[in-house]
Amino acid sequence: MYRRYSQVNETSMPVSNVRRNRIKNILILVLAAAVIALTAIALPAVQSRSSARNLIIQRMQNEIASAVRLTTSLSRNAGASSAATLAQIRSNIYAIATLNEVSVGMEGASGRLVTEEELTSLQSFIDNYLAFLTTGMDTGEYQTSLQNSLDVLELTINGLE
Repeated sequence: MYRRYSQVNETSMPVSNVRRNRIKNILILVLAAAVIALTAIALPAVQSRSSARNLIIQRMQNEIASAVRLTTSLSRNAGASSAATLAQIRSNIYAIATLNEVSVGMEGASGRLVTEEELTSLQSFIDNYLAFLTTGMDTGEYQTSLQNSLDVLELTINGLE
């Protein structure tokens, strides 16, 4: 009926095991709380990085659309405003290059949205176009090359997500 003091129940544990289990349970709770807290802190940071990337892409799309629009307004016969229009196109390309570098700064090498070669070739097209424009030579070929290069870049940028 009554158990003797010397008899130990099969399910009872020594006091040292009970303490270890309590400490283990407390540690598990603390670690779980830490994981939840880190997730709560890291999730907004990841979302803001994603929204920053989307904002950069959107700004690049606006810049390339402006450059394409300006290129179509260039006259084939070296109009008086062609040099100013080329300067605006150069400004758009520079803005795209700057946004590209900001993206690389945020995400490392994987953040490069447009290759440097594309931007460099566009700058050289603009330089050649301007050189022919200032000498009064026919610029139709350079405008076509510039337009084609900008169209390719626009497709590349619009394909980003």
